[in-house]
Amino acid sequence: MSNNLTQRIEQTSRCGSKTKANGFFDGTESAVKISQDFTNQQAAEQALAYLTQQARAVESEPCEIQSNIQPNENGVVLTMQMQFCCEVEAVLFQMKIA
Repeated sequence: MSNNLTQRIEQTSRCGSKTKANGFFDGTESAVKISQDFTNQQAAEQALAYLTQQARAVESEPCEIQSNIQPNENGVVLTMQMQFCCEVEAVLFQMKIA
């Protein structure tokens, strides 16, 4: 691997890096939003706990997590927003839960 490519990969993999690696990960999409219907409060709380655990597993700096569980016509809806320190962590989180 060339030194130039190695250097770009290392710069891109560091959270908070302002360096762009040919536009692959430029840090502009480090938030993940989720909205999911559940039949009851307990199922939504279990999903919230699981998703929080997965977010914590990939964070290098504390991930800001906002969540809300509200009743709706089908039971309840869980809405979450996770703000990671960098786009790479957001992608890793999405891969973990896919």
